[in-house]
Amino acid sequence: MSQQPARFALFSEVFKALGHPKRLEIIHALRAGERTATQLAEATNLSKTAVSQHLSVLKAQALVLCDKRGSFCYYRVASSAVFSVCEGVRQLVLEQVESFEAVRPFLAPLDGGRTGEAGDG
Repeated sequence: MSQQPARFALFSEVFKALGHPKRLEIIHALRAGERTATQLAEATNLSKTAVSQHLSVLKAQALVLCDKRGSFCYYRVASSAVFSVCEGVRQLVLEQVESFEAVRPFLAPLDGGRTGEAGDG
């Protein structure tokens, strides 16, 4: 029996963990190095409770690790591959935006030149 469905399910769980904007902000903040939950809360404008919940999701998928020192837990990305995945997605989004910009002139006649802004109509 093929292992493919289980493999893709595992991949899907990792992408779900990365699929929240605030979790991506946390990952981005960790590019500068390890941080405490309080530091991450300040960097992301979230409560410490919200950051802790997001970190739990990231830890469950082994995307971040916690190094306990005294009464503090210092979080860091588990592997540089996490940054590589995020960079790959960023590149994909940039390519999609560029593709959209390339076809934008062809879209204007389809909607009669309307922009869809409030007040149109």
